[in-house]
Amino acid sequence: MNFISGSAKKRPLSHMQKMKRHTFLDISSAGDFPNIDIFIDKQKLIRKLHDNGMCDASGNPASIKRLLCKPIEDIITYGNQVLRGLVNNNQGCRNYYDMHRIQYIIQYSIAYTIARKCDISIKKVFKKHHTQLIYSYMNDKGEAKTIRLALYPSFKRDKTFFPQWLRRIKQDVEYRYRDTNPLKRNCYICGNPQHHVMFHRKRISSLHMPYSHIIKEMIRINRRQICLCRECFIKVSQNLLEYNQMTKRKLI
Repeated sequence: MNFISGSAKKRPLSHMQKMKRHTFLDISSAGDFPNIDIFIDKQKLIRKLHDNGMCDASGNPASIKRLLCKPIEDIITYGNQVLRGLVNNNQGCRNYYDMHRIQYIIQYSIAYTIARKCDISIKKVFKKHHTQLIYSYMNDKGEAKTIRLALYPSFKRDKTFFPQWLRRIKQDVEYRYRDTNPLKRNCYICGNPQHHVMFHRKRISSLHMPYSHIIKEMIRINRRQICLCRECFIKVSQNLLEYNQMTKRKLI
């Protein structure tokens, strides 16, 4: 961390400009209480976008080559994820207005990607999908959906952002340890509350096709182990139960 104190104000302007490039924490004094201002490291954010393929080293937007094979709705979704991740965490910074540049890079990077995918100009992309890159599509269920780039209309600093986090940090947190014995649960298949054993499966990468019925069900409910009575354990080990006999009960 680099600090700028009151004594630093007496140094030459050229030294201050050179020092300010790498400063993201500024300490100033107003009366008897010091103020700490946190600054956005814009160049670091641009480097992150460059590493993601959204711009060049100078911050000029570019198309994302790895997303050209994706549908347009996935491209816009990715833009929203990057935008929210970078913008939301910096709302309390003193130079929050610098996020205009970050949003511009993300917006035009997504637009360039759509333009390259559809083999049209960037001008036609904005004419067809507008500034927010509004796009309508059909999902897997055949339902009509609309997605857009969630652009921020303003980058006014939220002065309560860091104080709110400070209050949350100071709050007492209660941790609860769940010591429930999994063998005390009922059998997943028949509901028998007695004579339990745990049935385990290997990770999917270590399993061989075709899967047994019990393995299919455990993959469906995303479990590596389930509680069974001894009778059901023997049946599933020998694959004697049909798949519909295992899916009647829901995991509690």
